[in-house]
Amino acid sequence: MELRVHVHARANRNEIVEVGGDTHVYVTAPPLENKANRAVQEMLAKHYNVSKSRVTLTRGAKSPIKTFEIK
Repeated sequence: MELRVHVHARANRNEIVEVGGDTHVYVTAPPLENKANRAVQEMLAKHYNVSKSRVTLTRGAKSPIKTFEIK
């Protein structure tokens, strides 16, 4: 399954919110050294009840709009 998410780094909370069919992921991690990407990966894995290795960033490593593949 491919999932397009809007990432909000350095947020006040860690949270996944769905708004009008869009998925917004708020993480407290900064967007430096892939910390925010890893935090989003962990949150999606927990949300969909799969291991972290089954969640892969496929597009948008340096963009706030990212695509993850969940196997």
